[in-house]
Amino acid sequence: MKQCERNIKKVHGYHRIIQDWGLFSNPGEEQMTMKYNHVMRTSCLAALICLSLSTVSWANGPVTDSAKASDPAFSVPVVSNPIPAEAIKDLEIVEDQGRWLVSDKALEQYGIREADHAKGTYWFRLPKAQNGSTAWQNENVQLTLPGRAVSGGRTINIRHVRRPLGISYVLGNGTTEKNELLPPAQPVHTVPELREVQDAASAAVKEGKMGTVLFWDPVMKEDANLPSLQTHQPVMSPCAFRLTESGIELRNPDFDMLASTYTSKGYAMWPLLDNNFNPKLTHQILSNSRLQDTMVRQLVGYALLYDFKGYNIDFENINYSDKDALTAFVAKISQACHAYGIKLSMDVTPLSDSPNWSLVYDRAALAPHLDYLMVMAYDQFGRSSTKAGPVASYPWVERAVQNTIDLVPPSKVLLGMPLYMRLWYESSDGRDLPKDIRDWPAVVGAPPMKGVKYGEAKTEAAETPALPMLVQVVTAEQENARRVKQPVIMPVELDGETYKRRVLPRHIKTAPKKLTTTPSTSSAHKGSGKSKLFVRTLTMADSEDILKAYKDYVVWNDDLQLYYLELPLTTGTVKIWFEDEKSLKAKAGLVQAYGLGGAAFWRKGFEPLHFWQRFAKHELT
Repeated sequence: MKQCERNIKKVHGYHRIIQDWGLFSNPGEEQMTMKYNHVMRTSCLAALICLSLSTVSWANGPVTDSAKASDPAFSVPVVSNPIPAEAIKDLEIVEDQGRWLVSDKALEQYGIREADHAKGTYWFRLPKAQNGSTAWQNENVQLTLPGRAVSGGRTINIRHVRRPLGISYVLGNGTTEKNELLPPAQPVHTVPELREVQDAASAAVKEGKMGTVLFWDPVMKEDANLPSLQTHQPVMSPCAFRLTESGIELRNPDFDMLASTYTSKGYAMWPLLDNNFNPKLTHQILSNSRLQDTMVRQLVGYALLYDFKGYNIDFENINYSDKDALTAFVAKISQACHAYGIKLSMDVTPLSDSPNWSLVYDRAALAPHLDYLMVMAYDQFGRSSTKAGPVASYPWVERAVQNTIDLVPPSKVLLGMPLYMRLWYESSDGRDLPKDIRDWPAVVGAPPMKGVKYGEAKTEAAETPALPMLVQVVTAEQENARRVKQPVIMPVELDGETYKRRVLPRHIKTAPKKLTTTPSTSSAHKGSGKSKLFVRTLTMADSEDILKAYKDYVVWNDDLQLYYLELPLTTGTVKIWFEDEKSLKAKAGLVQAYGLGGAAFWRKGFEPLHFWQRFAKHELT
């Protein structure tokens, strides 16, 4: 025995051993380091040194009390056979910019077998659900593992997936010893079970006025400067997954590093799943129950693998004839996600008479299957509009909220708000404006004489919380008269391109004012015959240069709760309805006024830096 101990010390000399074999009661500890003052008691195998420790002997060994407290389930597997010498090179863990890369050949002993080399996918099977359901247990699932293609194979980043996969390893001292995998207790020759890892005890929840706050992230770029949000539940939703004809596609194969960045800042991960706005593809999926089942298993597998807390469904432009099938698919996803403790939200447009973009959502039927319904209350005037107008005026947003909570419990509604606006340019010569405002044509008109200018109200807006436009008390007669004038359109049948409508009973107490755009004050383009409307998306960050350069022409519109710019140039007229901190505060007030579940923002990256120091700090809490 003593000779064996000396051999172990001589060959390995490890001073830290990390074991992720069991279910951890506190997985928030990313790395559990064990420092040894004397050699471990173990048995020795002839061909190669292997470790064998019982739970009792380990508990009596030189493990610190703090280590035990952080991980009561800590144990070392019993190795039943030696590792061939020629395979040792495949067991090495190479650290590279925060990644722990291992040859995928080394993972075969854990039963992690390649499914599609080109896509970097591997086979797993699902564990029993959190609620005890075995409906998905042992179901095979094909997932993309984070890693890189190398000569002759692939390397896998095990740093963030080691626990659910049950991977054991040892870390060397950083000088002579190498970081290496440990073999499993018994080599696995079948598809392994994807282990469910228990969450650490949740921190005390901060009760705030905003509730759940979600940011969509389509770029998925690591942001080390992203501040933490002291809110009830901050959520980041990267646009990471997409429906395909063969299953769920992970759009960023190195997604685990991004997830690590966000979770380190305290954000829960609810990746977005989209249908690429493709009605034909969506119809194929909604007509294929087996493909749906595959997708559901993949979503569960990815959530367990990457420790997602939820998903955000963004299915848009769907055939109205698929309305019921869409609801059934969401219900199927919901059943599996909720069984494993995974939250589910879904994006919907404000209620309108568009079959594919609005009426296809059976909001009342979807709500019971969802934790949240995200109302995308923006694009009031979209890029394809033939008329200039705001992205999200207050009356229009309020009406979107009112129409939604007629069908969905307010606590399940998250109000989607824009971090962008649109620049509209009515050109007199048929040419668009230069992108650089320094190259814009000269101004030919005088600034408006009335109204609160941008510069005059900026300080006040930063210091004073905006109040929502509160509801108005009306008589039953007045309310009935309003309903006649402003019905909510809902379909009862669709026949080709035409559909019948009925009026849905409502409980709205205010009627939004009809939006009217201000006619252009410029006459430069009149009679030219070349008038053309150009439109471009303008982020909040980029809009600040325009606000600063033309602040005398920017006036607050109290009805729309927006700053408005109408700039007469020699070649046409610029129109912008600005989204800024003041307009966002007004819309955020609707969350409290109507008892909504929180807010969502499209999108991360559009905001100026001070958004986090001012608006987010004071409003998203």
